[in-house]
Amino acid sequence: MKLNLNTVNLMRGVLTPTAARGSAPAAPTLAADKVQWLNYDPKELLPGIVHVGVGNFHRSHFAAYMNDLFNDPTLFESQKMWGIIGSSARPGSSKKRDLLQEQDWLQTLVAQDGESSKASVLGCMIDYTIIDYDNLDANPKPLNELVADPNIKLVSLTITEGGYFMKNVEEGDKDSSLLDTENPQIQHDIKNPDRPETVFGILVRGLKKRKEEGHAPFTIVCCDNIPSNGDVTKKVTVELASQMYPDSGLAEWIQSEGAFPNSMVDRITPALTDDMINFVKKEYGIEDAAPVFCEPFCQWVMEDEFVNGERPAFDKCESVMIVDDVHPYELMKIRVLNGGHASLCYPSALLGLKYVHNAMEHPVVSAFLDKLERTEIVPTVPPVPEIDVAEYWGIIAERFSNPTINDTIERNCFDGSSRQPKFIAPVIASALSKVGSEDCVNGLALVSAMWCRYCQGTTESGDVIVPNAPNWDKLQSTAMKAKDDPCAWIDGNLDVYGAGGIAQNSIFRKAFEKALTAIQEKGVEAAMKDYIEN
Repeated sequence: MKLNLNTVNLMRGVLTPTAARGSAPAAPTLAADKVQWLNYDPKELLPGIVHVGVGNFHRSHFAAYMNDLFNDPTLFESQKMWGIIGSSARPGSSKKRDLLQEQDWLQTLVAQDGESSKASVLGCMIDYTIIDYDNLDANPKPLNELVADPNIKLVSLTITEGGYFMKNVEEGDKDSSLLDTENPQIQHDIKNPDRPETVFGILVRGLKKRKEEGHAPFTIVCCDNIPSNGDVTKKVTVELASQMYPDSGLAEWIQSEGAFPNSMVDRITPALTDDMINFVKKEYGIEDAAPVFCEPFCQWVMEDEFVNGERPAFDKCESVMIVDDVHPYELMKIRVLNGGHASLCYPSALLGLKYVHNAMEHPVVSAFLDKLERTEIVPTVPPVPEIDVAEYWGIIAERFSNPTINDTIERNCFDGSSRQPKFIAPVIASALSKVGSEDCVNGLALVSAMWCRYCQGTTESGDVIVPNAPNWDKLQSTAMKAKDDPCAWIDGNLDVYGAGGIAQNSIFRKAFEKALTAIQEKGVEAAMKDYIEN
């Protein structure tokens, strides 16, 4: 059964099998009892949201929430003006647009864990636009024109961290420029403001037209996993506006009139595989060329900051929290979830485990992580409104154990020099400042020592570890020196541990030396057992 409006309407009982297509099977064969079909007509939706970056995460997260709103018959009339137009700043995205258009923009979302599999049809996206200056006839209302339309009240983004063109700024330095104005793509937009090519250049041009025509700006909602993502988005937008249109007052207008709510997004969504496409066809009888798979868990915490207070009824969505300050929730996720991934990945790799759920099945790795979280990580998380952080760790542990996600250990091991200073080093610093004894960082020191041991380049069984970091050669060289001088690892990675921070802390240095020595003398599993038992 091809996924399109005819088949969806068939399942809703709007069309008969004959009216839809003469050879269509009867409804029970089409998994009517296994799929949540649309409870609304997508043709009644009006465009109010432009989403840039129609990847799997957007469709499993933001799109899923909007679909839930539209499916509620008590909310549809008041929410139907929030239809989503998907978009991309990349001309090459026309293939994805054509694929989804063949399905009337419909997609299948499958939420799975080890016990259940639930499918839903998403109908909240009503169009898809790209920007292609060389082929405007094929796309009469491209992204650069669409965002100037006053009916668009909200632009959301999932464009990955690289799409924000940020330069490295010291933590706590809020006054320096964040935008990398030397980037060639940003330079192009500055020199060609009426023909921008980056997402932010396009948004700035659209905001300029709205200001000139007397319309309010649109709210920009960043859905990327970036700390203080709304603040980052605002700063990049305002800085680029000042460069593209200097002396126009545009940057000041965006600064004062725009809205960029911070939000914390969370749902594990793996990449699409042929097996997933085949599963949807076999299990549900649906031929969908672009289904989306995800875990059942979903969370969105956002600040209620929208232009003129206009937003979808997010507060009616299950698993959405509207808060005054998102940062406590963000810190909790970074430390407990991201810190958990960063802690289990290296011992798992050294023991030859492939997936995160394999690590949770391993009696020593899982016990190590549980003790580490409960005794060293969770205690560093400040109070979070309406959430018990210890219970939150229990939820995260269940999510890590989901055997259907197949999140790889190799992915979580990648680029430790970027992950460890975000997810582990700050926890060490916090623990030392609060407690100040070796007991509070023994497990965290063991995490750092296992990262060092991983960078020596072989597993416990002697298999070669494929280089897994942009600076792998440097890491491996430093890790080999640490065989004889453990603290050479700390001193050789001051960008991770901080020249004036935990790198010089005698308690941490002693704990790290003890941990690496135990790993090299007894093996990683025995070192973890010592930590668990003591």
